[in-house]
Amino acid sequence: MKILLIEDDEILVSVLANSLTQNNYVVDIAPDGYAGWEYSQAYNYDLILIDVGLPKLDGISLCQRLRSAGNSTPILLITAKDATSDRIRGLDAGADDYLIKPLDLGELQARVRALLRRGDTPVSLLLEIGGLRIDPSSCQVTFNDKLLDLTPKEYSLLELFIRNPSRVFSRGNIIEHLWTFDDPPQEESVKSHIKGLRQKLKAVGAVDWIENVYGLGYRLHPAVKEAREQRREEKAKLPVSNIQQQFNQAMSKLWHQYEGLMQQRMTVLQEAATALTGELPQELRKSAEKEAHKLAGVLGMFELETGTQIAREIEQILGKNAKLSAAQKTQLRSQIPELGNLINLMGQKSHPTTTLIAEEISQRLLLIDPNPQLSSQLQQLVENLSISWQQITELEEAKNLLQTTSPDLVVLNFSEVGHRQESLALLSDLATRTPPIPVLVLAADELAERVTLAQYGARGFLAQPVTSVQIWDVASQLLQRTHDLRVNVLVVDDDPVIIAALRSMLEPWGMRVTALDKPLRFWEVLQSTTPDLLILDVEMPDISGIELCQAVRTDPQWQELPIVFLTAHRDIETVQQVFAVGGDDYVIKPVVGAELLARINHRLERSRLLQSLSTKDPLTGLANQLQSSRDLQQLIAQAQKHQHSLCLAILSVTDLRQINSKYGHETGNQVLQRWSRLFQSAFCSDEVLGYWGNGEFVIGFSGLTKLEVKDRLGNILTTIRQQIFTAANGDRFQAVCNCAVVEYPQDGQNIQFLYQVAIGL
Repeated sequence: MKILLIEDDEILVSVLANSLTQNNYVVDIAPDGYAGWEYSQAYNYDLILIDVGLPKLDGISLCQRLRSAGNSTPILLITAKDATSDRIRGLDAGADDYLIKPLDLGELQARVRALLRRGDTPVSLLLEIGGLRIDPSSCQVTFNDKLLDLTPKEYSLLELFIRNPSRVFSRGNIIEHLWTFDDPPQEESVKSHIKGLRQKLKAVGAVDWIENVYGLGYRLHPAVKEAREQRREEKAKLPVSNIQQQFNQAMSKLWHQYEGLMQQRMTVLQEAATALTGELPQELRKSAEKEAHKLAGVLGMFELETGTQIAREIEQILGKNAKLSAAQKTQLRSQIPELGNLINLMGQKSHPTTTLIAEEISQRLLLIDPNPQLSSQLQQLVENLSISWQQITELEEAKNLLQTTSPDLVVLNFSEVGHRQESLALLSDLATRTPPIPVLVLAADELAERVTLAQYGARGFLAQPVTSVQIWDVASQLLQRTHDLRVNVLVVDDDPVIIAALRSMLEPWGMRVTALDKPLRFWEVLQSTTPDLLILDVEMPDISGIELCQAVRTDPQWQELPIVFLTAHRDIETVQQVFAVGGDDYVIKPVVGAELLARINHRLERSRLLQSLSTKDPLTGLANQLQSSRDLQQLIAQAQKHQHSLCLAILSVTDLRQINSKYGHETGNQVLQRWSRLFQSAFCSDEVLGYWGNGEFVIGFSGLTKLEVKDRLGNILTTIRQQIFTAANGDRFQAVCNCAVVEYPQDGQNIQFLYQVAIGL
């Protein structure tokens, strides 16, 4: 866990930093308020410890500035014993807790632990998964009651994993969490600590608990397979990850599918080898060079790196314009048969599997519910939609199935299946998978329950009792959202082996791959698929990838589309050309899945950031007017289709202009951000939540009447109207909230009319 300590007293800094680091926290130190602000913008911290009496920018002003900027990191203030007003102002400014000087280090550690427990995913005092247990108060780690002797970095690494079950951390993420701002390590240091932690876990029986997730990073994933009566006696053993298993099976299938094509390419090379007794015809030489190029680009993907190297050397010899020398002919006569033998051996040892990943069912849904009739009713509703429902009645059985299966959606009867904590743990696991699995939860209609389930990752909520029609109505909406959120990748390559292999690499990670092997149809396919990322082969017949990229970059609609090139060439001229025409990145053939995934994710993260800046309000973090209006219009379309009601609520800070005028915009921003956090906590199911500027928050409720919405808003309105804010000059005030609710279709047929009715126009 990483803490930012902002304190100007060198003696106190030394004492506090020593106490925190002894408890395995990573501590960055800032000597004044401005430096603390800069540190907070550069890194993500788990806790910020601020002295009130700081130079340049005092602690309370810094706290207020952090909250105004949307920073939700827990803040612990250090105040003087007699500064009661500072403590009140600090808490009003957004601080979570305070300590009084002179400090008691035991109390400091207790308050730090308490604040760190207030994360998005609540955890107990003891961190525990399977037989692995961490006690943060003593930094003691045990597995099945066996004590582990870990270094401070190994302890911090394990705590990071166990506090974020199933989350994948790249090496960069780990460095950001576990090393200080001024002393970052090399990425190889992370590998070293991972290796040491793995060895110590293995020594006590936790074998392979730290998984290297293909192309992304590391995560804690015990996946313990134990009989119930022997739970504490069997050794933990992690099976091959489902995605890796799918990839291996798919590549095995691909080899058998395209083995004939490999042999055809080898036939051309063998004809060239035979012709070497005389002068090699120019046409045959060019054909052999082309086939060697193709083989060099794919063999490495089937773990035939030696084959790729040989094929690349053959291509280089044949690609030279000069007449072949006697030594070159001798080399070709040796290498071509050697390459053929490698391909033949691969065909002999590789056998097709009967459990391949390709299935006729396009979507698989899992129902965890004890009602035997519900599954058949749901299956009838999707009878003609190529969708399959599977029902499991016990939570433990569902957990075992989900270790090796990734359904498109899970419906969980939270009230009647398994223990509460186990259900929450499963919910968290599914939400943090890569890609995440959406979960629709069936539970009691209680606000606290809704909030808790949303915090653990529920994507949908239905209050019990429910019908199969209601479940499918919400489930279909979630599936559509998931489908819309999938990454759409367009691959343009004339080699069918490359295209098929890329599908196997990318589709298990939730990416939808559209393949095109005829570049002349590129523009038509580009317009119809609207991809999130484009993969182009450099060399193709008719039109090269370089030329396609140039055409894309001249169109304003596609100028921001991420483009990754595939090339078998490593020369600097090709690389320079790729970037000169507007390419974002390139991958050398044969494609390594881990490298391609890492490069795609890097480009998509940048693209998502740009998209987020265009769809979110930067002050409140909510959807802006343009995006929330689109979402509301979709709700209206659904209400019209299913003949149900829809309500629009407008909640506004009516005196925002006066607050800004009297106390400044920073104080007004504090009001808006606190309201935003309250709304996000209260409305976390299927509501559409947006900020339209000028103090107006808009909430869309699907399927509720005006009376039901007003009842739903009662508690949050009471909470908002009780909020007390503190201005920079010490004045305390309350903001005035106005609320209006309108209903579709009675009050209006579209968003504009509904809004006008709500504000009284």
